[in-house]
Amino acid sequence: MKRRLLFFGISLTILFLLAGCATVPTAEQTAAGGARRPLSVILYNWIPNLEEYFGSMEADYEKLNPDIDLQIVSLPGYYDGLDKTNADVYEVDESGLRMLLDMGRLQPLAPSEVPDPEDFFPICKDVAQIDGKWWGLPHWTCTNFMFYRKDDTELAKVQTFSELERVIGGKNHPRGRGLLIDIMGTYRTVEMYMDTVMDLYPDDPQAYYAYRDADNISQEAIGVMSRIVEMMDPGMGRSPQNDKIFDNLMRQFIYGNGRAFVYYSEGIGYFYKIIKDAQGYGDTTLSVDDLAIRPFVQSDTGEACQPGYVDSFCLDKSLTGQRRQDALKYIQWATSRKAVVKQIAPTPDFVRYLSPARYSIYTDPDLLKVAPLYKQMQPIMALGRYFPPPPDWDWAPELEPKLEQILPTN
Repeated sequence: MKRRLLFFGISLTILFLLAGCATVPTAEQTAAGGARRPLSVILYNWIPNLEEYFGSMEADYEKLNPDIDLQIVSLPGYYDGLDKTNADVYEVDESGLRMLLDMGRLQPLAPSEVPDPEDFFPICKDVAQIDGKWWGLPHWTCTNFMFYRKDDTELAKVQTFSELERVIGGKNHPRGRGLLIDIMGTYRTVEMYMDTVMDLYPDDPQAYYAYRDADNISQEAIGVMSRIVEMMDPGMGRSPQNDKIFDNLMRQFIYGNGRAFVYYSEGIGYFYKIIKDAQGYGDTTLSVDDLAIRPFVQSDTGEACQPGYVDSFCLDKSLTGQRRQDALKYIQWATSRKAVVKQIAPTPDFVRYLSPARYSIYTDPDLLKVAPLYKQMQPIMALGRYFPPPPDWDWAPELEPKLEQILPTN
């Protein structure tokens, strides 16, 4: 499921592979005689400052492995064309993993090839381990977080949705002090609806999928979402006239025009650019140091439960011998603590705030020096859950337009 939007213009070098089932050159196709061995990797690409991320990934790995030519592939959109593009390694989310597995394009990892599996969040095992076999090595996770000012003592104490509504002020909240949440468009509308459903039915996978039927929409969830819309300022979060809602919401929040902002953790990574641009204009904004994080609770049980997502590295089924060894070595390096910390915080002045798949990285001393919010993120990420889809699930494409008809706008 496509779940993240990139809002700042980033000049990408995108490899468009148009004819048939395109394939990046393999080791067998490279001339012998000292030539570096190519390793093609389709990387997850919805990441703040993507060019630096790709460049550092390639440079760091090739410095450690000068015999490897790391060839990073960035598919257009969100994995558009994945079904027709071959590579040695695929970094894909849960739906992409299952699609490739159903197509017979993946091979499992041996248990000994998965380092420290106990260090992964439970959701990672739920996604990457299917029928007792590891089909991917988890790299990133994500879920919705609620960002607010750390001096907001009222929001810091919120435990239930009704408490959140009371603290914000419901539909009578002061202008400029509402919730900032993107609930527009094909993906975010469905995501926020399913986030609400999971909070209302935290231990019921059957209900989670039953209420994804466009003819069986949860009226309780619609009621909660309607109350969320009331906590937003006009034009914020549910405005058909604003096709760049997320970009606007981020700016509004970091400029202090909103009580709380709900999104994935990498939203913080985008704040850095807004703050830098604002400084150039002479504007005053919040800083990342002003922020705190809590779960976004949408029920009154006092126990947040929300959909989580996992991006894992998977090996192409064709890999054998040296090619497989090269691919395995890469994914084990890319998911190691040292490499992930560098991927998250390439410099002390910029932190992507991606959510790593391993518990231990959230308490890494070097990371916490430049990104102290990870200590708050760890218990929230642990709330993320994934329910495997039932057989023959079609992902309910008709749900989004139905939700758009039902939910109020502002």
